[in-house]
Amino acid sequence: MQSNLYRNQVRIVTLVSIAAFVSATSLLSGCATTINESAPTTLADNVVTETTTLTVDQQLSTEELLTQMLTTVNALSEAMQKSDRQTAIKKVDQILLISNAVRPKILTLSDQLAADFDRVIALAKSSVERNRPADADKALRFLPLIIDSLDNF
Repeated sequence: MQSNLYRNQVRIVTLVSIAAFVSATSLLSGCATTINESAPTTLADNVVTETTTLTVDQQLSTEELLTQMLTTVNALSEAMQKSDRQTAIKKVDQILLISNAVRPKILTLSDQLAADFDRVIALAKSSVERNRPADADKALRFLPLIIDSLDNF
């Protein structure tokens, strides 16, 4: 009786081992990579890239440039609130371009005002670089104070 029990256990172990081997073989062969050498390949031709060159009208007054900057900072703040990163990057580029035109004029008036202006620009940049919408809002809040301070000079 024990020999029959032993034979049955050996048969069960053998069947389980065979079943495990067959299932493992079928699973592994199903994951094999097949490369079809005769399949046609395509290359990207006529790739069009858009580039936009931003410029600042040097004939605009400081007040007009700062008004334009205020509008752009407002658009930056809105873009950051909407998580529109591409628009935000474009707006920061515009802000930097305008600041390069305006900063020398502000620096001739006041060192402190130029430092405050630099802080606004740094806030605008960090809003995009560090994904901080609050920095764009701060820049939008501080820029009118600088514009108002320019009236005192």
